[in-house]
Amino acid sequence: MAGAGAEVRRDGTLAEVEREELARMRRESVEKSRRIKELEMERDVFKRAMAFWVK
Repeated sequence: MAGAGAEVRRDGTLAEVEREELARMRRESVEKSRRIKELEMERDVFKRAMAFWVK
């Protein structure tokens, strides 16, 4: 986890930069999960529309 210029702590705690990066990555993960859910719902709507249209 220690990248260029990252502070390494002996007590196992994260440096401020690492905490900020972790928070950013968690926010991105939540946003991506929401987007995936939205796309899955859109896909389901299109599948139903195609099934209706084919009939």
